[in-house]
Amino acid sequence: MKRYAPMLLLVLPFVVVQLRDPNAPRTIDVTLSRYAFSPERIEVELGERVSLNVVSLDVAHGFQVKELGLNVRVPAGGRTATVELNPKAAGTFEITCSEYCGSGHGRMKAWLIVTPAGVNAD
Repeated sequence: MKRYAPMLLLVLPFVVVQLRDPNAPRTIDVTLSRYAFSPERIEVELGERVSLNVVSLDVAHGFQVKELGLNVRVPAGGRTATVELNPKAAGTFEITCSEYCGSGHGRMKAWLIVTPAGVNAD
């Protein structure tokens, strides 16, 4: 058995990928801090189910996409807020911070880019 252990360690990650639920939403990690979103561009496909794990590195922030009626408070202290997306319209949507976080609050912006399936946003 010992001689098969290294091979098992090489194959195991591929087996785990195969076991992943194909209907599960794609997960994207988003980090907020004074006065930035990271990443600044979030690209998804029309109708794609996406789960955003949004965390603040400093104070409380907000994750708001007005055109989509989305507004989630992101608590301070590194706790994660989950934002579920399933966009029904293609386009470029502005993401803003909806919780006042200091003097640079108004400059804190990012973009949600929704493209038709199979089309690259670049």
